Amino acid sequence: MKNKWIGIFVLVIVVVVVGLVVADTLNNRTGKRGDNPYKLEVDQYYQVDPEMILYKEIRQIRLGENKPFGLDYANGKLYLLLNNTVKIISERGEEISMINLPDTARCIHVNGDLIYLGFRYYVGQYYQDGRQIKLWDSLGENAVITSIATKNDIVFVADAGNRRVLRYDTHGNIETQFEGKRNADDAHGFIIPSAFFDLAVYQDELWVVNTGMHSFENYTDDGELRGFWDKISMKIEGFAGCCNPAQMTIDSEGNFITSEKGLVRIKIYKSSGELIGIVAAPDKFKDAYYAPEVAVNEQGVIFALDFESKMIRIFEKK
Repeated sequence: MKNKWIGIFVLVIVVVVVGLVVADTLNNRTGKRGDNPYKLEVDQYYQVDPEMILYKEIRQIRLGENKPFGLDYANGKLYLLLNNTVKIISERGEEISMINLPDTARCIHVNGDLIYLGFRYYVGQYYQDGRQIKLWDSLGENAVITSIATKNDIVFVADAGNRRVLRYDTHGNIETQFEGKRNADDAHGFIIPSAFFDLAVYQDELWVVNTGMHSFENYTDDGELRGFWDKISMKIEGFAGCCNPAQMTIDSEGNFITSEKGLVRIKIYKSSGELIGIVAAPDKFKDAYYAPEVAVNEQGVIFALDFESKMIRIFEKK
């Protein structure tokens, strides 16, 4: 008799558990789910005060079906990475010349007559007429080169895969490298959760974006931290997500032009970190995810490479 009651008790428990599983499954079907109390609501951040928007979009350069990978501005021209080529165009989009490449480059930096290309594992150095000078030694399979900047005879290269900045001479020899650690006991240094790791030089000062910390860090040529500023916030004044700002450049006045992924928006800051205003609000990129690559000319006109729409958006101060 005792075993009979135990069997009935176990059967009841099984029926109750199965009933709960079925009910949970039915309640979580599409159209039947309740509101997720932990859902990240970002709609409120798409709208910003119109008075904060200091730029207007004046035109677009459409790129056709070619997949874009990178952009730089120099010498009054735009240098565009499309598949396995560098396409050099005017500011109005007229093609000037094209350079065929042995592989797909992911970032580009132009310094005078020289073009530096960041392929995934190595750097390529070219003349303006397309002649290849040298392909530098590979950094290994873990490398992901994401940005290049120059200062006199120094070439700085950001390697997101190994979370480091390398300093080369112009012949491709590595002189030093650093990981953003402030001292030997620093636990992390550069925090780079994904392949977004940008750097730039302004008036001989190297600035590196530590994307996981949402910070701009100023380093000596030997990798010693001089100073930094950060802005951590979902609000328009700051940066949020795993790795923002994903792209940046510096204009002729030393202002930082930033571009974010996820909640896509383009902004401009003083070198001290104070927000100046908005270049492009998030509602302009509501269906986008990737941060546009940004470049700027001497007059402060901003060029934004919209990867998903396959166009260059051009912004001018109002």
